[in-house]
Amino acid sequence: MLLARFESDRLATIILDSPVTTTVTGVVERREAVGDQRWRYVLNILETSGPKLKRAPERVALIVRGKTDPLQTGAVVRGRARLTPPSGPALPGLSDFSFPAYFDGIGATGFFYGSPEILGAREAIGVWQQAVQFAFALRSYVGDRIRQLNPGDEGAFAAAIVTDERRAISPTVVEALRSSGLAHIVAISGLNMALAAGIFFVGLRTVLVMLPGVSARLPVKKVSAFGALLMVTAYYCISGFGVSAERAYIMMAILLIAILFNRPSLSMHNIALAALVIIVLHPSSVMGASFQMSFAATAALLACYRIWADRAHESDQALVSGISFRSLLSGVSRVLGGTLMTSLIGGLATAVFSIAHFNQLTAYGLAANLATMPIISLIVMPSGLIGMLLMPFGLDQPFFMIMSLGLKLVIAVALEVASWGGNIETGRAASWLLPVATAGLIIFSLLRTRLRWFGLVILVASVCVNGLMEPSRPDLVIAEDGRMVALLSGTSASVTTERPSEFVFKQWKNALGLEELVMPAVTRVDVGKREAAPESNGPVTGTVSGKTPRHALTSKEIALIDRALAIDQLPPLQMPRFSCVKNLICIGRSPSGARVTIVSDTRLTGYACDKSDIVVVSGSPFTQCRSGALLLTGSKLKQTGSIEIWFNGQPHPGSWMLESALQGNERPWQLHRLYDWRTNTFQQLDDDPIRRLRVQ
Repeated sequence: MLLARFESDRLATIILDSPVTTTVTGVVERREAVGDQRWRYVLNILETSGPKLKRAPERVALIVRGKTDPLQTGAVVRGRARLTPPSGPALPGLSDFSFPAYFDGIGATGFFYGSPEILGAREAIGVWQQAVQFAFALRSYVGDRIRQLNPGDEGAFAAAIVTDERRAISPTVVEALRSSGLAHIVAISGLNMALAAGIFFVGLRTVLVMLPGVSARLPVKKVSAFGALLMVTAYYCISGFGVSAERAYIMMAILLIAILFNRPSLSMHNIALAALVIIVLHPSSVMGASFQMSFAATAALLACYRIWADRAHESDQALVSGISFRSLLSGVSRVLGGTLMTSLIGGLATAVFSIAHFNQLTAYGLAANLATMPIISLIVMPSGLIGMLLMPFGLDQPFFMIMSLGLKLVIAVALEVASWGGNIETGRAASWLLPVATAGLIIFSLLRTRLRWFGLVILVASVCVNGLMEPSRPDLVIAEDGRMVALLSGTSASVTTERPSEFVFKQWKNALGLEELVMPAVTRVDVGKREAAPESNGPVTGTVSGKTPRHALTSKEIALIDRALAIDQLPPLQMPRFSCVKNLICIGRSPSGARVTIVSDTRLTGYACDKSDIVVVSGSPFTQCRSGALLLTGSKLKQTGSIEIWFNGQPHPGSWMLESALQGNERPWQLHRLYDWRTNTFQQLDDDPIRRLRVQ
């Protein structure tokens, strides 16, 4: 806890409180290709204007959407940009994207309007900053070089493996890699770092042994390990210093250093030491799926390797020495069996974390990994390593072409396997699954007696019990921005928009086990845009500081909206569906009879309060409804995040239950939700109606 607190206080990342369009002036820290001559830049902000942000983020990630020449690292630029804070959890219990953004130091993301203006070069900086700037510039050069030699997804894939620049790969290929269970190849993680280190270590050791007299004068194994350590250090330096690359580097460095000190490299002690170093440096990474899956797979593989090695040693005592067809066949079968078991064990060890973090499993990941691992190990990584070694001499092109040909085969496998059916949606995992399954995995990995099988029983049983449990589905789901709402009935979701956010709905679908999407019935009504006060018998009943707000709609216009919505003909349906007037309002009714209204035009907030049990409006000045309806405004949702509501068969709030994604905002990566730019203060929302309904 002390390490986590120290890391949070040390970073103190300022996250933008709400979306804004402003002019930013900043220094290009790094860039990454996101397509054909399109770039994503990380800027260190120097100034904002028009408006000047009172609480401006220090670092932002911005995309230049048009085809432009890349900006150089260290350049000072200025441009009009749209900034957006990172999104919160799509549902309670799901990933909060503010968390990784905070610890990555990114306070906002967005895009430039047009091309930014180049103001000049950065002023004098320190030696360390110069070294970091050089590393990012070298990374950009290497990535550009690989993509120029091999245009298309193959070149972008190759650049991603070498420099961790992944955004240039087309969305189709990225989705295929995810669906087929091959997405781990793209990131610079333990697999890529281990292959690079292993190939370099074996290659250098072979060369040194072949040189006359060298093996007699030098400790070849240690020299090779030291050379591999230098190589993985260089690999890490051009990777962009990502968390997954740093974790893989630390693990490989410890394993190689163990060789230098005549210690076993593959041991649980070294794995534990690597985990401890990472926890000390980056305590926040422990909460991420990447850290958990990486060490789970490594520990499980090492434990199984230890079991396999013990049995192989026993069986080797009975083998006859000498080379024979039988021994060759045995060797081939061991290689194939090892590849199969490595993929199987790694997949099973990480399955529980995939369920807990992503609410899904890859259906045919084993087949895809079996087909691609020989390509990655024998073609892609060796040719990429040789290409990097020869790049300073201009002799890298043929090797990167071979690398791209191998990756073309990998992409073909990914597309084929993805076409078979993709992912298995497991639904939102129970809160106990991750700690219980992790305890089972630790027991299996660490113990060397027969008691280790008890850990395996715990792991398998926890996954099976979780799979047999029906996903807990609420009756109503509200996104954190209030623009997307869904009434649920069984595995069907009735939404309020004709174009629901694919990013948000996919998370809802995986977590809640949804199968059918019901679109709203949309009509149009022409209403005036006057700002006159309403008639005395108008429908407005909300208050702002005790005053009746002004309203621009007449009773006649309200009647038109009533008829368009068919509000009096909305019975409680087993299959609810929203009835909407485009750009104005949506009303739906749950099977229990609860009426839910989403207001797009704030002039209809009072009308919605009269007609509904729940009103969701993103920009209303109202604080509550006089009618007693639950009013969820944009300011409330900003602080609570997404919301789930269970009606419990009742049409009115008396026995409802509510759960919000953000129960409290005291965490550093959530403080921006309490900030009010109008008063330049942090405020606590008066959420009494929400607190009364909140699940305890």
